[in-house]
Amino acid sequence: MRIPAISFLCLLYSGYVVSNEQHTEEARQSLKNYGLSHCMLKPFNEKSALEKDIGLTAGAFSFMGKGMHTILQNEDTLQVLHDPYKETTDYILTAYNQTSSNSKHLSQKMVFYGCLEVYNSVAFDRFIKTQDRFISN
Repeated sequence: MRIPAISFLCLLYSGYVVSNEQHTEEARQSLKNYGLSHCMLKPFNEKSALEKDIGLTAGAFSFMGKGMHTILQNEDTLQVLHDPYKETTDYILTAYNQTSSNSKHLSQKMVFYGCLEVYNSVAFDRFIKTQDRFISN
């Protein structure tokens, strides 16, 4: 049985669209994970094995690690015009500072809880999607 050429082209194109959507979702998830790592690192002052591990994790999700977003620079001056990683860090830390993640048993903020509140928010998902134009192929 022969497949008409138009059907074959539609099949190829649909495979490309699915692959592109999957790449976009992976890139979004990677950027979200990068943000979560930095959210968890910022409030701590002491040096610990956990802090080192989270820092290494943040690095793995960054542009120099396995990050999937491109940092936009002026080619002549090398001035950074847009850095999705810095924007994500700025966004998540600002949002974290606005969370009310205090425990009724402690007077201090629960860092991981507050970071997860931001990470799982619709607002953070919306922000992450604003960085789609910087996803590298």
